[in-house]
Amino acid sequence: MDKDKAVVIDFLRRCVQYSDESIQRKKGRGDLEEIPKWQAYRDFTDYAIKEIEEGKLDDWFSSPQPQKKGPLDDLKISELDHQDRVKIIDGLIGPRPIFVAATCSDDGVHNLGLLSTVAPASNSPALLTCSLSQDRDARPRDTLVNLKQNGNITLHLLPTSIEGVRIAEAAAEILPSNESEWKLFEAEPPNLPGAIASIHCRLVDQYSLPKGAVATLCVLAIESISLPEELQDELLKGGNSNNLYQHGWCNIHPSDADWSHLIR
Repeated sequence: MDKDKAVVIDFLRRCVQYSDESIQRKKGRGDLEEIPKWQAYRDFTDYAIKEIEEGKLDDWFSSPQPQKKGPLDDLKISELDHQDRVKIIDGLIGPRPIFVAATCSDDGVHNLGLLSTVAPASNSPALLTCSLSQDRDARPRDTLVNLKQNGNITLHLLPTSIEGVRIAEAAAEILPSNESEWKLFEAEPPNLPGAIASIHCRLVDQYSLPKGAVATLCVLAIESISLPEELQDELLKGGNSNNLYQHGWCNIHPSDADWSHLIR
């Protein structure tokens, strides 16, 4: 805690010094209108330093104690309606990376779809799984139809930007099977504008899910990955990609958090 306090105090003292210098410069230029604001900021910062030094703000530098929680309730998931069930499961099992899946029908229609069910199944060989169901109109997803036709799929990873969010929203648009979502980007396959990496896969197995589920579990073999050299270097050093994730019902956000811990 003492080390953390010393860092904060040093920073605040620099702020006070910068304020004093700014006030002097403004006085020298005759710019007196802004001086009261700078003086108030300077005095407030100086007062904060004194409170930290006197220990009045020590609770700011202590680790938060875990909150006591009540007993866990058993929730009968089968008794919930579909929408509530989705919210509970999506809120607990996340965050999950968002991909734009690119496929092509045997008729040559290129399709894009938004996926959040992709997960690694094996590193050697390199296998992924994803669950493909129906769209909001209860129509089999074009991604699944195309996969069953020729087995080819490319998973595009999205950047953490407004551009990435717009790509995700466009890919989630429901279009007729004979129309291509690529027209929404004014682009031609295979390069999706804005993607930070592309994972090229082939369908190697598929399983119908039990208990009346309409989804199909697809097993994908990774054949190649397109990514910038700098991202490849970062990943080989143990880093990660800065991509969009889904956490909760239809909420997407950046993957990076303000802290991390390496498990050895």
